[in-house]
Formats: sequence, C-alpha cells, structure tokens
Amino acid sequence: MQLEDFGSTIPFPSRINPHLEEIRAGHEEWLRRHHLISDDADAESFKEWKMVELAARAYPEATARGLRIAADAMGWFFRFDDLFDGGPLACDITHASQLIAIVAGIAEDPDAAPESDEAPVISAFRDIRRRSVQGMSAEWIARSAEHWRGYFQGNLKEIVIRTAGAPISLKELIGLRRYTIAAAPSADLNECACVFEIPAKVAQNPYFQGMEADTADAIIFVNDLWSASKEESVGEPFNAISVIQDEAHCDRRTAQFTVAGLLDDCVRRFTHRKESFEEWLGTQSLSERERSAAVHQAAHLQDWIRANYDWSLESSRYRACS
Repeated sequence: MQLEDFGSTIPFPSRINPHLEEIRAGHEEWLRRHHLISDDADAESFKEWKMVELAARAYPEATARGLRIAADAMGWFFRFDDLFDGGPLACDITHASQLIAIVAGIAEDPDAAPESDEAPVISAFRDIRRRSVQGMSAEWIARSAEHWRGYFQGNLKEIVIRTAGAPISLKELIGLRRYTIAAAPSADLNECACVFEIPAKVAQNPYFQGMEADTADAIIFVNDLWSASKEESVGEPFNAISVIQDEAHCDRRTAQFTVAGLLDDCVRRFTHRKESFEEWLGTQSLSERERSAAVHQAAHLQDWIRANYDWSLESSRYRACS
C-alpha cells in the first residue's frame, strides 16, 4: 500500500532542519543512557524508524538544542506508546494508572523527587520535561502540562474501552485520538525548541484552534492508513479503517479510501483556516515578537502535517505490516 494509491497528497512543502546530522549521535547516546534501546541491534532497528528525521521535518526552524529535545521526545513517545498499543499495559489499568500518575506529576513539576530505581520511560520523560521548561514562562509550563495530562489520560481511556470490548464510533475515535496522538504536547515543544511563546489570544483564537484540530486529524488519518495491518494483527480497535468497516459494513479497501478522503478534507480545512487566521492576525495589535511567534507556530502546524506524511513514506515502523 502507498498513500498515493488513495489519491491523497499533501500540498505543503517539505522542510528539513539544518541541524539534523549535528544532533544524531547525541540522540542515540541519550536513548542508550536512558535504556530506551537495549543493544546495537535494537539501535539499528530504531534508526530505521527515523525518529531524528521526523523531528527534523516537524521542527525545521528549531535551534540545535531545541531539535535535540524534539528528537528525544519523539523517541520517548514511541517507546511509551508501545507500552499501551499491544504492549504490557494494554489491558492493565492498575499499573497503567500508577505510571500515568507519575509522569503527569513530572509534567507539573519535573524536579519532583525521583525514586532511586526509576523506570527508564519515567527518567527519560523527566529529563525531557526538565530541558523543555527551561526559560519558558509559568503560563507556558501550565498550558503544556495540561496538554500532557490530556495525552496521558487518553491512554487510560483507551485501556477502559479496550478491556470492555465496547464498540467506538468514528466521532468518538477521533475525539480520543486527538489526545493520544500527542499533537498538542508536540506543538508546545515547538515553542521551546524555537525559543518563543505564542500569546494567549492566539492560542484561544478559533481559527488557530481549528488548525490544531486539523493537524491532529491529519496525523491520525495518515497513521491509520499505515498502521491498520499492525493494529489489526494485535486486535487493537483504535484505527479509523476498522471502525469505518464496522460502522459502514464495508470492505477494507472502501474504508481505506474513506479515510483518505477524510485526510484530503482535513488538509483543505486547514488551508482555509490558515488563510483566515493570517487575515485575523493582520487586524490585531501585537508586538513584532508576538506576531512572529504566531506566524511561526502556524507554519509549524503545517510542517507537522507534511512531516508526518513524509515520515510515513520512509519509516520502517509500519512498513513490514503494510
């Protein structure tokens, strides 16, 4: 399967951060230090997932320091995600709740006293959070902590639905996946990675919030087109293709084309909202720094849509199952 087979293309330019090669070795060293990769074979397999490339595509304007934080966060996210999607915590609400309570607390305060035998996925997140909050305002820290809580709580909700075996509608799926895809925490990271903060009036603007939702949805639909085989093999219910098949009583191919159509609609909505957002910006009394931050954050959302599409074409994460 190729995404192009369904007529879906992303009309945004591909961009790459110039610091990509500069941070590659440090990222691998960080993964090893936090035991997110176990040996050389694991390291080589992980390289084929192309986490550094994903970060460089999604954060093309980040500083070298910022790109390292973003790349480490991407590497951590996929290791954390795999604990739940077909992993040891997929149906273990007790242990998952304990883990979520710890990492949510770290999002609030990364300097909360660590345990001496802290699990790798916890210590790695603590390190990412410590670095990402440096130099950021109390308002940004609170906003990003709230977004991390939404991501963590979304994982718990998935466990409840998974263990109950309850059906989920497409609307419910998208609403839940907007949290578990971690689009909001990833967007927050761009602000610290590029050393700026968007004003509250920008974050609260309906066009901007719509663009954030469109970005999350575009990531969901692309990922679901690629990961359907893998998730189906482990009985994972949170994929738009399988949900559409159940809802519409249609075959897999029809469901794939439906998801591709949803992706195209999403990209069109994003484009229109971005134009409206830019018009709105022109009417606002903002400082040059605030206006620049707003423009760059909107560009980042667009970059994420394109980055995820390009990464899906080159990463091995789902390749063997597609």
